Amino acid sequence: MSLVCEATVPLLANAAVEGASPARLLQFHVDRCLRCQARHAAMSKTAREMRAMAGRAEPAPVDLEWRVMSSLEGELAIPRSWRRPLAVAAALVSMAAAVIIWKMRPRTS
Repeated sequence: MSLVCEATVPLLANAAVEGASPARLLQFHVDRCLRCQARHAAMSKTAREMRAMAGRAEPAPVDLEWRVMSSLEGELAIPRSWRRPLAVAAALVSMAAAVIIWKMRPRTS
């Protein structure tokens, strides 16, 4: 990817959101760069779809928060797998069962 392509990205995004073709200075590059043409087409399609959805209100998926939080990294992240929390829960249940069995054992005097 060239330096010109990298510099073009924000300007292509603005043009896509506005529903316009890229600025004249960029048009020369975009006309010859397949990668930038594809990028502008994809951004334009996304902008059109978002404008079409603007008036609609749809409920968020039930697991949206979990999917977002599991995609994060760092302190806010939650485990991507249920194996670890399940293993911890199983260990706690077995420890509780062991304590109950030990308390209920017959005592010899």
